[in-house]
Amino acid sequence: MKSNAVVFVYLQEMVYIASVYGEWVIKDNLSWHFEVDYRKGGRMFSLRDGCTHDELIQMALEDYSLTKIGHRLEISYPLPEVFTQQTCNDSPPMFVTNDRQVESLIELSRNHGVRLCVSSKGKDEDNVDGPLDEDLDENLDDELKEEFDEELDEDWSAEREEVSEESGCDEDDVREKAYEGDDDTHADYSQYGKIKDEDVVIDVPFDDPRLLGRGVGHRIGIDNWEDNIYEHQSFDTKAQLISELRLTAVMTRFSFRIAASTRKVFVAKCKVAGCKWRLRAAVKNEPSTFWVTKYVKSHTCSVSDRVRNHKRCTTKYIGKLFLDRTGLIEGIVPQHIRDSMRRMFGMKLDYTASYRALKHAQDLVWGTAEEGYANLPSYLQRIKDANPGTVTDLVCDSQDRFKYCFLSLAGSISGFQYLRRVIVVDGTHLTGKYGGALLVAAGQDANFQIFPLAFAVVDAEDSESWEWFFNKLRDCFRQFPPMAIVSDRAAAIARAIGIVMPWASRGICYYHLQGNIVKDFHAKEIMYMVKGAAYAHTVPEYDRYMDLIRAANPALATYLETSDPKLWSRVHFEGDRYNIKTSNIAESINSAVKKAKGLPIPRLLEFIREKLGRWFSKRREDALSLTTRHSRGVEYILAIRSYYAGSMIVDRIDAWRFHVKGGRRDCNVDLENRTCSCGVYNVEKIPCSHVIAAAAEANVDMSYYVCATHSTPSLFSTYAHPIYPKEGTDSHVKPVRCLPPGESVPSGRPKKSRWQTWLEMSRKKNTKPRKTHKKYSCSKCKEPGHTRPNCVAED
Repeated sequence: MKSNAVVFVYLQEMVYIASVYGEWVIKDNLSWHFEVDYRKGGRMFSLRDGCTHDELIQMALEDYSLTKIGHRLEISYPLPEVFTQQTCNDSPPMFVTNDRQVESLIELSRNHGVRLCVSSKGKDEDNVDGPLDEDLDENLDDELKEEFDEELDEDWSAEREEVSEESGCDEDDVREKAYEGDDDTHADYSQYGKIKDEDVVIDVPFDDPRLLGRGVGHRIGIDNWEDNIYEHQSFDTKAQLISELRLTAVMTRFSFRIAASTRKVFVAKCKVAGCKWRLRAAVKNEPSTFWVTKYVKSHTCSVSDRVRNHKRCTTKYIGKLFLDRTGLIEGIVPQHIRDSMRRMFGMKLDYTASYRALKHAQDLVWGTAEEGYANLPSYLQRIKDANPGTVTDLVCDSQDRFKYCFLSLAGSISGFQYLRRVIVVDGTHLTGKYGGALLVAAGQDANFQIFPLAFAVVDAEDSESWEWFFNKLRDCFRQFPPMAIVSDRAAAIARAIGIVMPWASRGICYYHLQGNIVKDFHAKEIMYMVKGAAYAHTVPEYDRYMDLIRAANPALATYLETSDPKLWSRVHFEGDRYNIKTSNIAESINSAVKKAKGLPIPRLLEFIREKLGRWFSKRREDALSLTTRHSRGVEYILAIRSYYAGSMIVDRIDAWRFHVKGGRRDCNVDLENRTCSCGVYNVEKIPCSHVIAAAAEANVDMSYYVCATHSTPSLFSTYAHPIYPKEGTDSHVKPVRCLPPGESVPSGRPKKSRWQTWLEMSRKKNTKPRKTHKKYSCSKCKEPGHTRPNCVAED
């Protein structure tokens, strides 16, 4: 029976629970003992007054990724020492089975140290594909086993992707998991700080009632269809008349031809020669109103003739018909169009026709790509007028063809002054008619949440466009040095930073470096060493991992040393990079706007503005509700580290310097200069357990040593500036000509996603990666790296 031991720490009005995974065993002396499973890592719960038993059970299920099916939780706790002195040593844990006992547990924890144990009887889903606990210890190096004692201060991740990328690999990834598998790396701090329902992904089911049309509860067939056209009926425009006539033709399965169509007369006849079905309408009274003057609704032709002459509807009409019946529902795909038209009108559409109908419906609602470029100048001006302080720019060539556009909202510019000075940049390709690329710059707020800074749409992701983008960034944020910029390894980005922002420190994404190493050196089995060197907090630790890499793969060690460790190693980085080790912040924004990347540019920018408006509103409300000194994420980290600091021994050296014993290493803490020899506090600017223990010994509040950007006032100030929608109309804006780019439009359906590497697929799907290509060797010289036709060896 697996269980989870947790210790209560009462802070303000909440009871915080630090949790580790393991199992209860009974020793020979009949005493109960809890053995920790280091692979599972740590968790932190929080209980409020009035917490119910069901809520406590739900916390355990969610935090340990368990399901109610196949898992039966038993919550218990051992009696405090003051009680055990009066009872036998074989007293079992006290079980919590209802709300009353939860209330007793909370009250007991206020005056006594209580350890809560959450026992799970059932299969642990996290270990389905992974090695057994016994096998893990056999695969670990002795040095890495020691790191399990206190990895809490070693590393923590603020990106969801970084946490999830440690799962789903095969047996070769066990060593890498050893580096990450401790008390703190299994906790996803970005998820802890994330606001519930901040950004809900809309997934429209195929049986959604909205797809049946407004007021339609079942399929409309020819047997229950009612013809709504009659004599002396009026239509405001000729287009409305033709639309109703087309719907009648669709439902009664015939085709008509337009015999006459002028500004004042419209005549339609059945396509079968000799049939007396006809409709005549003419203008009366109002200049644009058409009145039906004659309508013969009965067909005199044969059914077989009507079927033979019946033609399929155009995709443009299908798109318009779908809009008239259902409207444009957010999140629909071509399959929804196909199912909806089959159920409403009995139409049989293939995927291509459904895709084109959906595209035409979107064009009717959002406008075409050409209309988007024409309306872009007025949109940027209206957004700027509604949000004073917003920076926009539109660049066209000598022929007034679109080249670049830039948008940084006033709320983003104002909020950046309260963030840590780290900007992550990335680019993604657009999938619209004229292609292009979307460039993104983002930061991270006090609660480890993504904070978008600026966006740009460019014709191509090249050196010229990146240089222009960084020039605009410099104009928006030049008043906030020093600054660090994290990106992928693109040469165009490195060149642009060197030209535009030579004073900024540049770092590269570890994840991209990892992909290149696996691809070029086939060194997946020692990637945990590379990650250890990249994430090291001290130079000796970095050197230790580099020695291991050099012994295992000298070529890889040489490659890493020549790749400039200042770019990828956290300990050698020139400046403050904090916990930001990858470009996942910008990548996440690219993923968030994925469904809008094929829209016209004004609609794409409006989609981004609406999303930022929702983020700012919800996060501002969340910051106002906080009663703590720091954000939720930081309070969570401090609670965990305080728990481990409580077991450390502190020796005072002088008034401000201490020697802290405990955990994986003994460290020297200098409170005056804000340093710790473990390196964690020096990098993250959040007190490690050693600093917390030293501060407690010195009777100094630990909050004094937390970076000011993590405070609750800073979090609220970050989102204090609201984001307003565009105001006015296009008629109030001075017209500026902007034409689509001159590049030819590629044929075929635009691709929405790029091909993913095996590493990305395995991290994302939580499954084993597909097999890598076979390493061929020459059958002639027996050397790897080439085949016989390319062999240069002499005969």
